[in-house]
Amino acid sequence: MKQSLVFLIALFFSAAPNLSFAQEEFTIAGIMQHSDLEGGCWYLQAKDQKYELTASPEILQTCHVVGRPLTLRVRQAKMMASICMIGHMVEVIVVIDSVLHPHNPAVTDKVVKGIVHKTKAGCWYVLATDKLRYELQMPVPKKFMRIGARYNRLSKVIPGSEGECSMDNVIYISMLEPDMQKIEAKEKKSDPR
Repeated sequence: MKQSLVFLIALFFSAAPNLSFAQEEFTIAGIMQHSDLEGGCWYLQAKDQKYELTASPEILQTCHVVGRPLTLRVRQAKMMASICMIGHMVEVIVVIDSVLHPHNPAVTDKVVKGIVHKTKAGCWYVLATDKLRYELQMPVPKKFMRIGARYNRLSKVIPGSEGECSMDNVIYISMLEPDMQKIEAKEKKSDPR
């Protein structure tokens, strides 16, 4: 019995250097927001979730500005709870950046063929023959604001993450494109004034 106890203790201490009790750090980015809930709560609205921040008063003073874009190095705040319970509690290690940088999504020219549809939330999109959904970026030309309209044209396409409706891709239609200028000219000619 004594030998097995000594063996277990020796085994634990030999494995102890390999055990890591430190919390893993990660990076989050989002826009700082304030809620009037429970007397006022600050949170970082990231793309897919919300985070409540804890840190030194100096760091929180930098972060607590409504609408400020932030990139933060954080770790999970263990054994902590908040009054607001809006999002995940994280401890801020360092503020990496507090400036919103310009973003230019990749634009590709692609022939899109399909039928125009509208979601219950009011998003216009093309269900293409390749089974992908292409959001029509606002303002949608009148020509395509009809459920069941055929869509077949060379389009400027950007990734769906740039849209507002969680589609596969986004179509940008400029009123400066030659075929859209013809439509606009026809609409002006039929004006009875």
